[in-house]
Amino acid sequence: MSAALPYSRAIVSIVTGLMFVLALIEFFLNKPKVNFKDPYFIILALLVFFNLADGLRAMDYSEWVRTMESKIPLILIPFSILVFRPQIKEEHIRLISILFCLSFSISTLGSIYNYIQNYSEINAQVLQSKNVPIIGGMHHITYSVYIALTSLISAILAYRYKIKWLWVVAAINFIGLHIISARTGLLGFYFGIFVLGIQYLRNRSLNPKFVLTGLILLIIIPLVAFSTIGSLKNRLKNTLADVNVILHQKDANYQSLGMRVEAAKTAFDLIEANPWTGVGYCNIKYRMSVQYEQNSSNLFIENRILPHNQFIMEFAVHGIAGLLVFVAYFILPFFRRQKRFTPVFLFLWSLILFGCMFECLFDRQHGIVLVSFFWFLYESYSPMDKNEKLITETK
Repeated sequence: MSAALPYSRAIVSIVTGLMFVLALIEFFLNKPKVNFKDPYFIILALLVFFNLADGLRAMDYSEWVRTMESKIPLILIPFSILVFRPQIKEEHIRLISILFCLSFSISTLGSIYNYIQNYSEINAQVLQSKNVPIIGGMHHITYSVYIALTSLISAILAYRYKIKWLWVVAAINFIGLHIISARTGLLGFYFGIFVLGIQYLRNRSLNPKFVLTGLILLIIIPLVAFSTIGSLKNRLKNTLADVNVILHQKDANYQSLGMRVEAAKTAFDLIEANPWTGVGYCNIKYRMSVQYEQNSSNLFIENRILPHNQFIMEFAVHGIAGLLVFVAYFILPFFRRQKRFTPVFLFLWSLILFGCMFECLFDRQHGIVLVSFFWFLYESYSPMDKNEKLITETK
């Protein structure tokens, strides 16, 4: 719940360790019924195993150690949830969700205040592909994904449990999403809403009034936001400039999307040379730098970034096997739940899928919390339906 607050990286690490230790104690003392054959757990374990095996080809073992330190929580967090899942009750998840949304509203308020205080300077930076500063220090793209998630969850909690003050939290997070959020979270939010709308229409007969109201809101909200929020307007201008650089093959230095396209092209060169095994996560920085040189890239050294796409990254570092395992993470829900998607989980699935197109969420500490802790938490429960029961065991 501290992910949005100062010193969050240290706190998240400590909490992850404590959760795992407590889970181990619970596992050996009380011997709860734990389903370690849970497909999500197996997929995340395989991703960790691939990184562990990278040690056999590591060019820099210190880099491999750092990689393993960042990847281990992909197992530790789900293990802890699986051990305690039989004891998790609706009120526990409700409290976790409320604290989660509240903590982000506090950070969002601080970030909005800072934005207002430095309005002209920050808006000018946004035109240069810079991010709006986030209070708490979380990476701005990962933060944008979180704030998109809390915008929906806080509204659902306010509606489901009749908690009026949570509407204020929902409003703060929603406004912050449009003022300080990176493009990934903002577009991911509307992508998730679109997916929820499709699911809703599939399960219910068409209500013309509902459809018309939804379309009007989807048109009005972005237009109003664009006309009133300077950072959003400048973000759109910067995006159009980025697209222009890509279409006309101009100098991509310091152009966010342009540099990402160059990174993707460079990564595909590595994939073409190593399609089956990849180059190893601990070697990707070195191998990318060498490939940039071989391609005679005109990007400055500081602009030669890694792929900002989790699918391309996994393909480059672990080959076809790694890509297939990663794709299975997103395909599996359709085989497990079929038409039983809960709104929160479907939104989370959509948001993470969209986010992974523009950021390596599985490679960042806060991203790992999102794809493991909240994925496992909301996969089995949604506060949307009053008649819905908490699923305590995976069938």
